[in-house]
Amino acid sequence: MPAKKKKIEKLQDDVKLETAIEIESELSSETISKKKIIYIEIDDEVTAVYDKIKKVNAKHVYVVAPKRSILFQSIVNLRILKRKAEDDVRKLYLITSDSNGIHLAQKVGIEVYNKANEEDSGPALFSTEMSDERLRITPLRASVNDIEDDIPTRMTERKLSISEVLRKTRKKPLDVSKIERGERKAVKKPKFVIIAPNRHALIGLVAASLVILLVIIYVALPGVTVYLTPAASVLEKSVNITLADYQKNRSELETRQSHMIASYPINTDVNKTLSHFATGKKFSDRGANSSGKITIFNISGDVWPLIAKTRFQTDDGIVFRLASAVTVPAASAGGPGKFEAFVTADQLDALGLITGERGNIEPSRFFLPGLREDSRSKIYAESYEAMSGGVTDFITFISAEDLEAAQARLKDELVKNAVESLKLAVKEKGELTGGEVVYSLLEGEKAINISEPKVEIDGSLEGKQLEEFTVSGSLSVDGVYYDKNQMLEILKSELLLKKSPQKELLKVNEDSTSYRIFEWDSLRGKIKLTANIKGIEQFEIDPSKENGARLLDKMREHIVGKDIESAKSFIQNLPEVNKVEIDSWPAWAPTIPNIPDNIDFEIRSTVMQ
Repeated sequence: MPAKKKKIEKLQDDVKLETAIEIESELSSETISKKKIIYIEIDDEVTAVYDKIKKVNAKHVYVVAPKRSILFQSIVNLRILKRKAEDDVRKLYLITSDSNGIHLAQKVGIEVYNKANEEDSGPALFSTEMSDERLRITPLRASVNDIEDDIPTRMTERKLSISEVLRKTRKKPLDVSKIERGERKAVKKPKFVIIAPNRHALIGLVAASLVILLVIIYVALPGVTVYLTPAASVLEKSVNITLADYQKNRSELETRQSHMIASYPINTDVNKTLSHFATGKKFSDRGANSSGKITIFNISGDVWPLIAKTRFQTDDGIVFRLASAVTVPAASAGGPGKFEAFVTADQLDALGLITGERGNIEPSRFFLPGLREDSRSKIYAESYEAMSGGVTDFITFISAEDLEAAQARLKDELVKNAVESLKLAVKEKGELTGGEVVYSLLEGEKAINISEPKVEIDGSLEGKQLEEFTVSGSLSVDGVYYDKNQMLEILKSELLLKKSPQKELLKVNEDSTSYRIFEWDSLRGKIKLTANIKGIEQFEIDPSKENGARLLDKMREHIVGKDIESAKSFIQNLPEVNKVEIDSWPAWAPTIPNIPDNIDFEIRSTVMQ
């Protein structure tokens, strides 16, 4: 009997414990509902605000709105927003410092907050003071920014002991006699039966699974990469700059006047000697001219008299002259008038070259170079035998023409080298600073002064039998030089000021720098000029910046789900884009993915030609 009594007491304790657990499981702990804060832009429409609220998985939503938000333009916007939130079983709160928004929200019945209420420990996180003209939004504390629904809190009620629970529940007492008799309630055991699957059903299930898998792959896996080349344009800026002589304007330059840089005078002498070849030629004692007979034809109706030394020339430029005057008869019914004459070749041909042996020509046709073009067809000559007797043997001498040509050539060389010599002198000035300063020569109208070249030439050279002779000369040149980097810094800073805020300066073309002198004050030592510089600016499409991210989001919203050609057409028409290319994966995908996250953008810098 004592053993059975202990067994019965143990069963009673088990029942009490089981009952206590059931009662305690029914008392769920109170939790704090989840709160969520969203931020809207000043130009967000009511539909855009609702879309952001709809994506939030919370019952209490706090909307932070800036001043002059479009949402506060009409009370209808707030009524629509409140009704939509109530349809979704959400409690809407407004956080703003816009006085008009506060007024409209109170009319609609939306609670408005503007700063943390630390004194109130209740559910209200914010309060609004309508009499305060300097309404400001106070950021939420991190501790109240987001509270999960599943976080339990301590119960305020007093805990019940197991004995108290047993007294309240008044469970029916156990029948000890039945326990002693060993009567127990039969517990049904679940039966697990394996049934062979239907073959057709299995095939259908596999097919349906494949279809679902393909749909998921078609929707989720395809992606595109959009390559964007921002639109670029040439940016040009003109700036007035004053070059001030350092010696005359030192005090003014030391105060660092805007758009004023120091200038320095420079002077150098240019000396040059060159060799010139003699071109004068004449026969030596052994040289001789060729000669022979020609027949002169006159096809006009008049006799044609020709004086002695009349020239007859071949197409190769060999010139022959009549030994004496002749008269060619006029043409008749029997044919043109004819006259046979003796001719001798000139020492020099039509190009000024020695004839000599070149005058021994075969039978040829001759024209008279001294006649007009319309008369040359009326009288001409032909030779029927080769010319002979020409011997090439000559000597070279310095002619008067050679001396004049050498003098003119030397002057040109001196003037041409004057500017280069002055630039070389300016470069040497920069090298003296150890390369820290880069000087540049001022060029332009009246910027460089070149003196008249002085040429030294020996007049006794004329007629001398020399193949080559030398001449010497000199001149003086002066100008102004300045610090090139100082001018570039002024031009670059002005170029940056002209740049559009939505664009970035891609490149500054230093080689495009040019200037024009419009005032030269020699007395004060100041030169005023207008300098120009060019650069390249392009639209800045940077995903890490607000404007760039907003533009890319705009592209995503408009091209999602569209065919690739339509998407390219839309993006290409945007003023910020110069060129667009779209690569899709897989390659056969005809449209842009329906999932915005599957659309990637890559920015390509503008390639300058």
